[in-house]
Amino acid sequence: MSDTSVPFNIFLLLPTLKDFSQVRPVKTLDIFEGGTKDFHPDGLFSTEIFGKVGDPNRSARYSYIDFKIPVFHPILYDVLGKLKRLYTEIITGKTFAVWDDEVKDFVKSNQLDGRTGFHFFETHWKKIQFHKNNSDSRNDNIDLITRFKENAMCSVLVVMPAGLRDYEIKANGQEEEEEINTMYRSMLSRANAINAQSFKLSPEIYNQSRVNIQMTFNDIYELIMNSIRGKKKLYMGKWATRAIHDTTRNVITTTNVVINQLGDKTNPSFNNTIVGLFQMVKCLAPVMRFRIRHFLGKNFNSPGMPVTVVDNKTWMRKQIAVTPKEFDLWQTDEGIDKILNTFSVESIRNFPITVGGEFVGLLYKTDQFFKVFYSIDELPEGYDRKYVQPLRLSDLLYICLFADVGRYPLLNTRYPITGFGSIYPSFPYLKSTVDATKLAMLNEDWQPTVIVAPEFPGVGKWFNSMSPAPSKLKNAGADFDGDKMSLIALMAEESIEEVHARLLSNTFYVGTNGKIAFSVETDTSNFLMNNLITDMA
Repeated sequence: MSDTSVPFNIFLLLPTLKDFSQVRPVKTLDIFEGGTKDFHPDGLFSTEIFGKVGDPNRSARYSYIDFKIPVFHPILYDVLGKLKRLYTEIITGKTFAVWDDEVKDFVKSNQLDGRTGFHFFETHWKKIQFHKNNSDSRNDNIDLITRFKENAMCSVLVVMPAGLRDYEIKANGQEEEEEINTMYRSMLSRANAINAQSFKLSPEIYNQSRVNIQMTFNDIYELIMNSIRGKKKLYMGKWATRAIHDTTRNVITTTNVVINQLGDKTNPSFNNTIVGLFQMVKCLAPVMRFRIRHFLGKNFNSPGMPVTVVDNKTWMRKQIAVTPKEFDLWQTDEGIDKILNTFSVESIRNFPITVGGEFVGLLYKTDQFFKVFYSIDELPEGYDRKYVQPLRLSDLLYICLFADVGRYPLLNTRYPITGFGSIYPSFPYLKSTVDATKLAMLNEDWQPTVIVAPEFPGVGKWFNSMSPAPSKLKNAGADFDGDKMSLIALMAEESIEEVHARLLSNTFYVGTNGKIAFSVETDTSNFLMNNLITDMA
């Protein structure tokens, strides 16, 4: 049976005891042996069956549970129910029926004339003549059940390697294990109550036991399949995905094409993608970790040493002791990652940065200039105190990023990939707030420099999406109805050089047909122009 939701074709696994002749079975419900903390040699976590904890074999060795009486493979049981609900109702003893040799099928009956139960169904079901119709799904199910009719049942349950579901004891002494182990124990409990010899002599007395085993078998199968392709996607998420670090994926929004001054740094170019501040700091997380530590190097010396801060009342420089936890928050990769993640909450973005309840720094900000400093007495004469404010989290992240962001190219990807233009390189244009301003940075002497921050954050609405150049939309198959695009930041020097060379090449701009590869033409622009030039009369 093929399954398109997994990356390979599968067939029904219907094992027999012969298949496990060299494998030791799981036999006991006990986790530990006696009063020890050693795994029981015949249990679900046995080191003798599966290998020692930490050994690679422990994630590769399988075992089995012999439940001694045959039941249907869960897929075939499900198919029987889909073909006719009466079949599973007979199996579970909910409905009485008779076998009709004329129609070659079960016919619903009453308690006096009919029979029910697993054994009754097993006796006749291979003689059922299934009838196809115009339903492809029904016909596929009939083909499947017909293919496996002769060996549809099994009495052996494969037990997955212990390393994939191991028993854990946490530091606080709390014991933890995977849900499937509970189901394995349920199957063991039911299997240990079965007498194989007694079943051969009187199979009907085991009808309910077979139903219980069948339901447990179904539940185990369902749990494993849900782990693969269901909500949690456990195995697909762990081993069948290609997770890419330091990326962002956002809704595409339109670009503001208003140009105040030709050549101005606030005008994104053809090869720019406008990206929000939060999106960009996550995309360039490795860069941000370095920049934040470097920026705060004036405040933090080493663990256990006093930290330089700004008194939240006097705005004067002072030194305080901080906890190791607070030090780690601002000086370790894990701590800085937490800070970057909190920036997703807009309500805290403009909060002053504090350590030990005191400000980390001060910001002098006018409509032309900005500068970070650390004591109000450093403010030169002639510089108005009204332009001074505590350094905000948004200020810190933007200052750490804006000067370097342009050197790291992006790979824009629009799924599904349909051809040229679905993936293309660009350079980020960092956008913060709608009311952002272009400010020049002041040097140590409080004099203007050539370093300009094109989009210094204000206090207005944040830009939280991305805006590719309009000419890139057509080839990407994108518009503004909720379409998304992914961005990957390229930080290796070889990658950066390759993108620069690509964007300087004529082949990037000219298609294989010899025509310009990019166009501002979209369905929206065509519709607009059509309505503008059409004589409505």
